[in-house]
Amino acid sequence: MTSESDSSASAFIGTRPLPAAIQSRLAETRGLLRTYLCWQWLLMVVMWLLLVFWIGAAIDYLPVRVGASESPTAVRIALLGLMVAGAVWLSARWLLPRWLTRVDDASLALLVERQHPELNNTLITAVQLSHREVREINPQAHAEMLHRAVGLAERSIRHVQPDQLFNWRPIRRLRAVVGLSMLLTLLATVFSWEWMSLWGSRLFALSDQPWPRSAVLRVDWLQLPIPSFTGQLSAQQSKIVFDNQVARIPSGASPLLQVSADANAPRIPEVCTLYYRGADSTRGRANMRRIGVPIEGWQHFTLDGPPLDGLSHSLSIDVVGLDTRLRNLQLEVVDRTVVTEMFLECVYPGYLMDSLSLRAPRETLLYRAGLKLPEGTDCTLIGHCNARLGQVQYALRQSESIDALESPEIMTASSNDHSFRISLGPVRQNLQMELLLQDHYGLYAEQIMRYTIAVLSDTKPDVQSRLEGIGLAITPQAVLPVRGQVTDDHGVAQVSAELSVDETLLEPVPLRLEADQLAGEVDFQALAQQGTLRLQPGSTVGLCVQATDYYNLDDLPHAGRGQPQQLAVVTPDQLLVILDRQELELRQRLEQIIDELQQLQQALSGLSEATDSQPVATLRAQQSQLQSDKSRQELAGIASRTQNVRLQLRNNRIDSLDRQQRLLEKVEQPLGQLLADQYSQLDRAMIELQSAVAADRGQPVAVAALTWLEKILIALEEIKSSMLDLESFNEIIDLVRGLLDEQERLLKETEETQKARILDLFK
Repeated sequence: MTSESDSSASAFIGTRPLPAAIQSRLAETRGLLRTYLCWQWLLMVVMWLLLVFWIGAAIDYLPVRVGASESPTAVRIALLGLMVAGAVWLSARWLLPRWLTRVDDASLALLVERQHPELNNTLITAVQLSHREVREINPQAHAEMLHRAVGLAERSIRHVQPDQLFNWRPIRRLRAVVGLSMLLTLLATVFSWEWMSLWGSRLFALSDQPWPRSAVLRVDWLQLPIPSFTGQLSAQQSKIVFDNQVARIPSGASPLLQVSADANAPRIPEVCTLYYRGADSTRGRANMRRIGVPIEGWQHFTLDGPPLDGLSHSLSIDVVGLDTRLRNLQLEVVDRTVVTEMFLECVYPGYLMDSLSLRAPRETLLYRAGLKLPEGTDCTLIGHCNARLGQVQYALRQSESIDALESPEIMTASSNDHSFRISLGPVRQNLQMELLLQDHYGLYAEQIMRYTIAVLSDTKPDVQSRLEGIGLAITPQAVLPVRGQVTDDHGVAQVSAELSVDETLLEPVPLRLEADQLAGEVDFQALAQQGTLRLQPGSTVGLCVQATDYYNLDDLPHAGRGQPQQLAVVTPDQLLVILDRQELELRQRLEQIIDELQQLQQALSGLSEATDSQPVATLRAQQSQLQSDKSRQELAGIASRTQNVRLQLRNNRIDSLDRQQRLLEKVEQPLGQLLADQYSQLDRAMIELQSAVAADRGQPVAVAALTWLEKILIALEEIKSSMLDLESFNEIIDLVRGLLDEQERLLKETEETQKARILDLFK
C-alpha cells in the first residue's frame, strides 16, 4: 500500500490549458503589440524620408540664396542613398528583430499584471502553473492551487482592456509630427509647385536644371595696359576674355577685372564679392567697386587691387552677387614673353672687302650692349623668345637727335613660332629700336624692350706726315723725302702728295706706303725733266699728303690730309746762306753748353775737395745732376739739327760734299759717339754721386765724374773747332748781299719785259 502511494506521488503531472477567456485576452494583447510596432516603424520611415527630403532641399537651395551654386549630382545621389539606407535600416535593424522576437504568455501576463496590480499576481501564477511540467509530491494540492489561481485570474481578466496596456502617446505624437510634415509638404506642393517640381526633378530624376536667381551676372574681361612706344600720346589697353572659364595673365601683372550685372533682372546687387583660392594655398575675399549707373542694360563692377595686384600664382576665383555666383573662373599665370637671344645677321659693305681684309662677307653676331657695326652694313635682327609669338611690333629711330615726342611709325615684324626677323637694311646712322612682343595668347610683354645698334662710321685716313731733311726753303732741283704714318680703320687705298705752286694746284704725286709707313718722295728735278713742273726762285710751293680709303657708299671719297707744308723756292746760294746761319747758331749754342759744363766742372771740383757741409754738398750734387741732364738733351738736339742741315744740303742737291762730310764726320758722328760713350759714363757717375754724398762718401765719386767731364769738354772743344765761325760767316754775308742785289736787278728787268709784252698785245 505504501509503495503504491509513493509511486503515484512521484508520477509526472502534465500541463493544463488555460481558460479561453484568459487565452483570448493574451492573444489580443499580442496582436496589439505587433500593431504598435508596425505603426511606430511606418511613422519613423515616413518621418525619415520627409526629413532627408527637406534637409536635402535646404542643402541644395539655401546656399543658392547666398550666392553659392547648386549641389552637385553626387550630393543628390547621396541623399537618395541616405533615404533608402535609413528605410532599410529601420526595417532590418529596428522592426525585424522586434517582429521576430517570440512573446510568450508569461511575458504578456507580466505586462498585464504591471498595468493591473489588482490581479494580485493571479494571472502570472495561473500562466506559469499551467505551462510548467513538474513532478509534485502532492499532485492533488497542485491541482487545487492551479484551479484556484485560474479561477481568480479568469474572473479578474474580464475587466482588463488590452489597448490600455500600451503607451500610445509617443505614437500619437509621432503621427502628429508626420501628419504635420506631410501637410506642409502638400501645401508647399500646391502653392510652390514649380519649386517642388524642380526640387523633385533634381532629387529623384537627378536633373541638373539650376534654381532660378534674382540677379544675373556675367564676367566681361580682364584689362591690362599695353606698354607705350616713345612718343605715343595715348596709352592703350588690352582686354583678356575668359575662354572656357580660363583667362591667362602674365606673371607679375596687375589686371583690372570687370564683372557686369543685368539691370533687367529682378534685382541688381549693391556689391559683388570676389572669393579667391591661390595655387600657393592662399585664400581670401575682396569687394568689387560698383561703377556709376547701368550702361546698355548692364551694371559694371571692377576690381584692380589685391588679390589681382602683382599676380605670381594662378588663382581660382568665384564672383558672388546676391544669389548669383560665377564659379571656378581660373586665372592662369604664365611666364612673360621675353627675348632670350638676339642675333644680328650682317652683310658687310664692299669697301670692307679689300684684298687684305680677313673679314667674312656675311656674319651672324650675338647682340650685346655696345656692339658697333661698320657703316653701310646690311643688318637683319633675329630674335628668339621663351614663348610662342603672336605678333611683334617695333619702331625705329635713326639717331638720338630725333625729337623724342615725335609720334613713331609702328611696324610689324615677321614671326615664326618662337622667333622673329626684322630687316634693318644698310645702316648708316645709329639706330634705336623699340620692341613690343605679344605671345600666342594675345598677352603683351611687361615693357618695351629697347636696343641700340651703334654704327661705326668709316673714318678718313689719319695722315701724320713730315718732310725729312728739308727746311722752309728749297732749291728748284730739290727732292722732298716724305716720311710719316698713314692709318685707316679699314685700309688705305692710295697715298699721294698734293702740290701747288703759287696757289696753282698741280697733279698729285703718288707716294709709297709700306706697312702704314710713308716711304715716298717728291723729286722736283724729275718733274722738271718730265715737263710737269719747273720751279723758279721766288715761287712758293705748297705740299700736303693726302690718303684715301676704300669707302664707296658716297660719290665723294674719304680723304685724309696731313699737315700742309709751305716752302719757299730759293737759289742754291741763298739756301747756303740760310744753312750757314743755322750752323752758326748751332756753334753758338754749343759754346753756351761748354760754358755751362765748365760751371758744372767747378761744382764737381768743390765736391771732390769735400769743403762743403753735408746739406750744401747734397744740394750741389742735385743741381749738378740737373745741369748734366740739361746739357745732354741740348747736345742731342744739336746733333739732330746738324743732321738736318746735312740732309738739306743733300736733298737740295747742293754740290757741297766736303761740307756734308765735315758735318757728318766732325760734328754729327762725334756728338753721337760722345753721348753714347763719355756722357753715358758721366750720367752714371752723377746718379751715383747723389747717393754717395748722402752717405758722406761723395769725394771719390765726384773725382770720377770730374774726370769724365773733362774728357767731354775736350771732345766738345774739338767739335766746336770743326764748325763754322763768325769770321767766315761775315764773308758769306757779303757774298749774299751781292747775290741779292743781282737778283733784284733781274726781277726789275723781268717786270719791264712782261709790261712790254702786255702793251704789245693791245697794239
